[in-house]
Amino acid sequence: MPMINVSVALTSPMLVDTFTVKRRVQTVGTNGRATTTNTPTTGVSGVVYPSDNNDLQRLGDMQVTGKAITVITQFALRGESEESGTPEVQFQPDIVTWHGNSFVVKHLEDWGAFGPGFVLAVCTSIDIVDAPPTTTG
Repeated sequence: MPMINVSVALTSPMLVDTFTVKRRVQTVGTNGRATTTNTPTTGVSGVVYPSDNNDLQRLGDMQVTGKAITVITQFALRGESEESGTPEVQFQPDIVTWHGNSFVVKHLEDWGAFGPGFVLAVCTSIDIVDAPPTTTG
């Protein structure tokens, strides 16, 4: 286990931002059809910064700018998973809404060794067109 505890930095008001997490629970009925229930949690806090490949992709009939963020938080973000002992209850990856854009959890790591209960998630945009960058000043 690392000897450094970064939880003070990761909870500092100078670094922390707030966002909304949409938890998506999928249940399969006796008829074999899946139903998804979305439960939003607002005011979740964590460190959010740009990541991954955010380049413009030019295609024959359109152009798209990829957008991805990394989120470090103590909120228990989920990727695709199954409820323990209940195979008919599954979780679709969480959706993080930050600065007007929606991002799906693509990659999830347990960072509990660097501070109690922290997870790191790389999230990619699911919006067709993202909101422009926000500026403060």
